[in-house]
Amino acid sequence: MTTSTHNFQLNKLMSCLLLSGAITCGQSFAAQENNEITDTDIEVIQVKGYRSSINAALNSKRFAVGSKETIIAEDIGKFPDLNVADSLARVPGISIEEDAGEGRQITVRGLGARYVKTTINGMESASAGAATDGAGGSNTSRAFDYNVFASELFTQIDINKTSSAELEDGGIAGNVNLQTARPFQYDGFKGAYSVNGRYNEISEDLAPRASFMLSNNWDNTFGALFSVAYSGGTVQSEGPTTVRWTVNNPNYSADGLPVNQAGGTNYLTASPKTILMENGNYTDDNLDGLYLPRIPRYSVFSKDQKRLGATAAFQYAPTDNLSLNLDILHADLDTTMEEYQYSVLLRDQKNIVPENIYTDESNTIVAGSFSNAVIRSEAREDKSESQFDQITLTGDWFINDQLSLSFLAGKGRSNLDIPYTRTFALDSEGSTVAYSYDGNIDPLMLINNTGGVAIGNGSMTTNTPSFAFAAGQQPGGTYTQAQIQQQMLDANNYTMGLTRNRAQTIESENSSFKVDLAYEFNSELTLKFGVGKRAFITEQHDFRNAWKQLDKETNKTSGKSAETQVVDLDPALINGSLFATNLDQLGVSFGNNVDIPSTSTLVTSTWLTPDYSAAINAFGNASFFEAKEEYKRAYYIKEEVTSAYLQLDFINDVFDRELRGNIGVRYIDNKNTSKIVNLDHIYKDGYTAGFGDGANYANGYGWRTTVSKGDDFLPSLNLAYDLTEALIARFSYSHAITRPKLSDLSSAISVNVPDAEDPSAEIKMGAGPTLEPYKSKQYDAGLEWYFDEESLLAASIFIKDISGLTKASSDQVLTQAQLDELGIDIGSQDPSTITWQVTQLTNTPPENMWGAEFIYQQPFSFLPEPFNNLGLQANYTYIDYTRDIEDPFYGTQLNLVEEETSKNTYNLTLYYEVDKWSARFSYNYRGEYNKQYLSEYADESTFVRGYDAKAKLNFSSRYNISENLSINFEAVNLTDASQDQWNDIYTKRPYENLSTGRQFIFGLRGSF
Repeated sequence: MTTSTHNFQLNKLMSCLLLSGAITCGQSFAAQENNEITDTDIEVIQVKGYRSSINAALNSKRFAVGSKETIIAEDIGKFPDLNVADSLARVPGISIEEDAGEGRQITVRGLGARYVKTTINGMESASAGAATDGAGGSNTSRAFDYNVFASELFTQIDINKTSSAELEDGGIAGNVNLQTARPFQYDGFKGAYSVNGRYNEISEDLAPRASFMLSNNWDNTFGALFSVAYSGGTVQSEGPTTVRWTVNNPNYSADGLPVNQAGGTNYLTASPKTILMENGNYTDDNLDGLYLPRIPRYSVFSKDQKRLGATAAFQYAPTDNLSLNLDILHADLDTTMEEYQYSVLLRDQKNIVPENIYTDESNTIVAGSFSNAVIRSEAREDKSESQFDQITLTGDWFINDQLSLSFLAGKGRSNLDIPYTRTFALDSEGSTVAYSYDGNIDPLMLINNTGGVAIGNGSMTTNTPSFAFAAGQQPGGTYTQAQIQQQMLDANNYTMGLTRNRAQTIESENSSFKVDLAYEFNSELTLKFGVGKRAFITEQHDFRNAWKQLDKETNKTSGKSAETQVVDLDPALINGSLFATNLDQLGVSFGNNVDIPSTSTLVTSTWLTPDYSAAINAFGNASFFEAKEEYKRAYYIKEEVTSAYLQLDFINDVFDRELRGNIGVRYIDNKNTSKIVNLDHIYKDGYTAGFGDGANYANGYGWRTTVSKGDDFLPSLNLAYDLTEALIARFSYSHAITRPKLSDLSSAISVNVPDAEDPSAEIKMGAGPTLEPYKSKQYDAGLEWYFDEESLLAASIFIKDISGLTKASSDQVLTQAQLDELGIDIGSQDPSTITWQVTQLTNTPPENMWGAEFIYQQPFSFLPEPFNNLGLQANYTYIDYTRDIEDPFYGTQLNLVEEETSKNTYNLTLYYEVDKWSARFSYNYRGEYNKQYLSEYADESTFVRGYDAKAKLNFSSRYNISENLSINFEAVNLTDASQDQWNDIYTKRPYENLSTGRQFIFGLRGSF
C-alpha cells in the first residue's frame, strides 16, 4: 500500500467509516467487493499521522450532503486530549465548558450543551457527572458529560450540524456520534498501546495514563477487539471566589418602588438578608446601594480522578451481504474532591459594622474593613462515582441489489452516586476583617484605622483580593502583619460552627430499537424508511442534614437546622483547638499559580483549617450529622419516544453539475411520565416519611404521577451542488426540537418559608411533563472551495428561530389545604397573612439567532524546504443570539446574549510533519458569555452570571523511533489561562477566578 498525494480517494474501509460513521462498514465493504473494483483503480490514503487524519476528515466533509465535521484517530490512543470534550474543542463552531482544567460539556454554534444530541455507536446516550458548585454541581440536565470518557476509547467522532429525517431527533444545535473501535477497521491481528505520565504544575502530581487494544480480523468474516484505557491523578484549582455579590439596601420598603423610578427606595424585590449597621459617619443613606461580596475568600480545590474505560467489539459477516456488530462500552469516573475555603461571611448578616470602606464609581465596596464579622474556615470532601454501560447490536443486510435493511438494538445505563459531600467549618465570631481589590490599599491599614470616618475612593485593580483577618478581635486595635497572622493561627479563636453532610443519587437507563430500510430505485434515487422506539428513565434522590427537630404528635418543627446544631454542644467539645490544623501541615499548598498580594495575611502557612479526619471522628456518628432524604427533591421521569421517518436521497446532474440531496420528514410521538413524592405522606420537616396514609406504604410514601403526550412532524431538506469540480454550494432547511432539562420536567418544588430573619415567601415549582420542547426552524447555506490538495476555504451562514423557556411569577395567597398539598410547613403563622411569590417555567415564542462560520485549511507544500511540511487549520464562528429579558429588580427590558452563547470563537492549529517526527500548536479562543440569567436572587440584586473570554494554547509532538513505536510529548494550557467568572450584567464583579495551571503529558505509543 502506498500513500498518494493526488486525488485523495480513500480505501474502501476508510470510505465506509467516513460516509456512514462506521455503522455499516461490514455491509458496505461486502457490497464493494461485489463491484469489481480493484486496488489499482483507487489511490489510497493511509490514515497515519495528523496530516492524513485531517485530510480524511476533509474528504468526509466534502462528500457529505449536510454540514458535517469529522475527527479521526486511526489507532486507539491517538487523540492527544484529556478527554473527548477536549478533542472536540478544535472543531469549527464548538466550544467547551470546563471543570478542573478539562472539558466537561460542549456547545455547538453558540447553543448550550442542552441543545446537543449525543449518541454512542449510533445509540442515544446519557452521561451525568459531578463538578464543583461553581461549575454547576451534579448534572441534572440533558447536557452530556464528556469528561466521563477517555478519548482513547474512540476512533471517530462525527458532528452533524444540520438535521435530516434519518438522524435522531433532539439536537437543535447538532448531533454528535462517538464511535468506538471495531476489528474490521484493521487487517488481521493488531495491537496498540499507549503509556504516559501526566504532570500538573499546581498539584505537583505525576499521574499515570495508559491504554491498550487487541484486535483480530479473520478475513473480514469474524473479528474481535478489546480495549482498555485508564488515567488517574490530581488536578488542583486555586484562586479567589465571592459566591456572588449583594447590595446593601437598608432603605428597602416592602411597599416601595424600584430605585429607577421616582421616589423609589428598593434595589431588591424581597426583604434584604444582608444589612450593614450604621457607624460614625456611615449612615443608612450613604451606605444604601453599595455592593459587597457575599463570601470573599481564597479557595483550593484538589480533584483526584480515576478514569477507567473499556470496550469490546465483535463483528460477524457470514455472507457478502450480511454483517452483524456487537459493541460494548464501560466507563467509570471515580472522583474525590478536597476543598479548602478561608472566608468572611458577609452574606445573610445584619449586625456587621463597616469600619473603613472605599468605593468605586459603580458603588462597589472595592476595599473595606468590618467588625463583628464571622471568619469561617471550611474543609470539605466530596466523593462521587459516575458509571456508564452500554451494549448495542447492529446489523446490515443487503436483501438484494436494490433493498437493504439495517437495525440497532441497545440498552444503556448511567449512574451518578455521591455517597457523601461533607463540610466542616471553624468559625471565629466577633472578628475584625478586611479585604481589598485595590492594589493601592493595604487591608491591614483598613483594620488599623476604624470608626466609620469617611467613605474613600478606590478602584478594582485586581481580581485577587488581599485579606487581613483579625480573628476574634474587636475594632480599634493596631496590628502588624505578624500579629494578625498569629491571631489567625490561634485555634482558641475558633469554634466548630458547621457540620454539613449531603448525598445524592441519579440513576438513569435507556433503551433503543430501530429498523431502517433503503430501496435503491437506481443510481440516482434511494428511498429510506425507518421506525424506532426508545425509552429513557431517570430517578433522583437527595439527602441532607438540613432537617429540624420534629414533634410527630403536633407535626411541628423547632430549633436549628441539623447542620448547625453542633454550636449547641458544650463549648469545650467544639473548641477549635480540638480540630485545627493548617495547610502546611496537611501538605496542601496555596499560591503555586496564583499571585497572592504581598499585603495579604492569608498564605499557606497561616491558613488555619479544620482537620477533616478529627472532625469526622468527633461528629461522624452524631445524630445531627445524619443525612436524611429531602423528599421534595426526589423525582422520577420516564420518556418514551416512538419515531418514524421517510427520506428520499437523490443525485442528479443539473447544468452538467452534480446535485446531491435528501428530503424527508420525521414523525415523533412522545410520552412523558413525571413522578414526585406525595408530600401528603411526609411530615412537615420534609425529611420524615410515614405521615397519614404514607404509613401504608413500604417506604412510607407514595408517588404523584403526571403524564403528558405530544407529537411533532420534523421536515428537512439538504442540498449540495458542485458549482465546479472544486466549489460546492450547500443549503439546508429543517425543523428540530430539544426537550427541556430533566429537572425542569419534574414537578418538584423549592420553598423559602418566611421567618423573622428572612421575611421573603417564595415557591419555585417544577414545570412538570406538560412543558413543551424547545422548537426550531433552521436554515443553513454555505460555500466550500477545495482550491488545492488537502485544502479548503469555506463560509456558511445559519439561521435558527428557537422557542425558549422563561420563569413566570405571580403573587398568591395559599390556603392551609394548598400548603399541606405542597408539603409546606409555616409553623404557627396564619396562611392568610402570607403572600407567596410563585415562580414556574413556561414556554416562550421563538427568538431569531444567526451566525456565520469560516474555515481555512491548507498544507504549505508550496513553500521551500523545510517549510513545505508546515500546515494550518483555522476556523472562526460568529453568533448573534439575544433574548429580551426583563430585569427582575427594575422592570426594564434588556436585550441579552443567550445563555452559554459566545459571540466569537476561533481555533488555530499550526502543524509540522515529516516521516520521522511531527509537532503542532493549537490555540483555542472562546469569547465571554452569560452562563445564567440568575433572576431568582431577589434579596441580593444579583442578575446574570457569566465567564470572561478564555484562550488556551496546547502543544503536541511525536517522534517515531520506528514504524511501530513513537515517543510523545504534550503540553496543555501553555498560556496558563484561568477560568474567570463574573457576577452582575451591569458591573461585572469577580465571582470565581480559578487557575488549574499547565499540564504536561509524555510517554510511549506503539503498535504490533
